[in-house]
Amino acid sequence: MPKYDFDSYLLYELKKRDVYSVKIRVILKEKVNGEVLSKAAEKAFQRFPYYRKTVSVNDEGAYVFEPCDKPVAVIEGDRKVRLGTDETNGLLFAITYENNDVFFSFSHNFCGGCGAMRWIKATLWQYLTDLGYDVDTKAIMTVDTPMTAEEQAEPDPASLPADRPLGRLNFTMDSFVPRMDYMERMKDPDGIDGYYPIRIPKKALMKYARDNDGSPNSILAAVLYKMCVKVFPEETKFTAGIANNYREDLGCPLTYRDIVREMHIQYDDRIKDWPVDKLSTVTRSRMYIQMQPEESWERCRRVDELRSQIDSMPDLESKVNYAFENSLTTHGIPSTFHISYVGKVDWGGLESYIDGVYSLTIAHLMLEVNATEAYFFISFHTVKKDGKYLKEFLKVLDDEGITYSVGDLTDRRLPVTVLP
Repeated sequence: MPKYDFDSYLLYELKKRDVYSVKIRVILKEKVNGEVLSKAAEKAFQRFPYYRKTVSVNDEGAYVFEPCDKPVAVIEGDRKVRLGTDETNGLLFAITYENNDVFFSFSHNFCGGCGAMRWIKATLWQYLTDLGYDVDTKAIMTVDTPMTAEEQAEPDPASLPADRPLGRLNFTMDSFVPRMDYMERMKDPDGIDGYYPIRIPKKALMKYARDNDGSPNSILAAVLYKMCVKVFPEETKFTAGIANNYREDLGCPLTYRDIVREMHIQYDDRIKDWPVDKLSTVTRSRMYIQMQPEESWERCRRVDELRSQIDSMPDLESKVNYAFENSLTTHGIPSTFHISYVGKVDWGGLESYIDGVYSLTIAHLMLEVNATEAYFFISFHTVKKDGKYLKEFLKVLDDEGITYSVGDLTDRRLPVTVLP
């Protein structure tokens, strides 16, 4: 069984490969008051002691956390921040702001989008309250909300059943991956790690999904596949990677912790001319096979074993190298494109003050999806500036009668995580 804090183990891989920094952009309907935001952020952050930590290295070369009473940094301007440095008071969380935008930056080792939304909602509620607005506390964790064991729960692999999945898909490793796009980006000093913000009316997309026996994930995966067929007509196989939050399978559905695995859907040229609704049905059926709790239990045991092996390494360098070389995330099935949907978030009384929510990560051909009651907000991640992917993606939406609005290509300016 791993020896250290559940949230510390991703740091070893992050030390070698900083691909786990996240930024969530919330667009408000009014310009941000920086002074009020700073004071509100400090108050709201007190509610989350499991995030108020700095990182150090102990005598065994292991990453450990130290409690931190310093405030979360609130910095003017949309720019990269260096998490874990003096700039952020040593914390792996920070806030920047510009015009109507508030950007919440954090390291993925503590949480993903689901866990971060608790902090984000608490901060925005405190900010609006301090401005004098009367915002309902429904679905909001305020400073006065009691801490619960459920929100801090972590899985216990030893308690999980040993049953095996009833069926399992076989995946090949020969799907097309747009590696040349990454290479070109690395060589281009004027390149961009960008995203297009897309807004889709929620009611219309959900009706389309229901009418076609689909879900937001399956519909978007089918649209992306059709996009790839157009952009890469010479390629014959593509793979979708779809994030699956499996906290509930492990008995901790309310935890803040990031417990996500990736499902894979492989498409080949035999179905390239199929309509989106039929592709969505195939996608969803293959998702269901991979959503068996038995798959989650197996994954949890693999994660537990990896962490125990990291603990057995004699020093920090060895731990970092082992984590990097045996990563369950980056050494899996290669995907052409990815989808990550945070899922249903109850914004409560905050809804009427928000004009957009966009999650930003390190990725190419990835859709990060958030939602309010009225809209889906999609961050179309790309490292290409020519717009060819977006053009074909939007054409498929047009063909399906799915309405949308889209903004300009924007630099993500993701945070950097600095570790000892």
